[in-house]
Amino acid sequence: MMKVTEKMAGRCRDFRAYRPAVIVCLGDSVTHGCFEMTTLPNGGWETTFRPHEGYAARLQKKLNALYPAAAPCVMDAGISGDSAKGGLDRLERDVLSLRPDLVIVNFGLNDSGNDDVEGGLKAYAANMAAIFDKVLATGAECMLLTPNRMCAYVPAGIHKEELRAIAKKCTHTQNDGILTRYVEAAKAEAQARHMPVADAYAKWQAMDRCGVDTTAMLANDINHPIPEMHELFVEVILDKLFE
Repeated sequence: MMKVTEKMAGRCRDFRAYRPAVIVCLGDSVTHGCFEMTTLPNGGWETTFRPHEGYAARLQKKLNALYPAAAPCVMDAGISGDSAKGGLDRLERDVLSLRPDLVIVNFGLNDSGNDDVEGGLKAYAANMAAIFDKVLATGAECMLLTPNRMCAYVPAGIHKEELRAIAKKCTHTQNDGILTRYVEAAKAEAQARHMPVADAYAKWQAMDRCGVDTTAMLANDINHPIPEMHELFVEVILDKLFE
């Protein structure tokens, strides 16, 4: 059992013995709660934000149900388009300033799109390691949450050429094993620090091997899971909280 779980249970027994547990989810657009991409009248496009349907909000609801007297607080520190480097740069402002008990880190989708695969992979691992070290140095617990799969083909429903180009690049990153290498690098850094790894990516990979069209599970047809698939993130997080 993780210390944050013990704290929530302890607060249910004695309200004055513990402050409410603070859990911060640090990540990119998936953490932020981004779903579909909508075409605008001027020919542009925008992302639909529904953070109340994302995994941070769903984790909050689940913990409220499990520990109703503990009043845990799950904070969403995701930013659309962000990377591990961006997360590191804003770590103090968006995460550590909140004095979290647990930080859940989820990056990799944007990082893995670096045209310099080897250089990008090395920088990603270093930035993830720095995030982990800075969180752990405060006495907080840190958990790695691995990302979802990206599209394995360019869906016919993507008509805008700019978005088709993005989808094509993501298809290459997914099918050529580049994203998998990034996930493995993050897992190696987490395991070197004896951190829990909530491996959502492994679940997505298993679904793919079992014949599930995981691309159909993406709200924007590229890299944002449909709302229902955010439950999988919650499941793997809870597995580690109660392990």
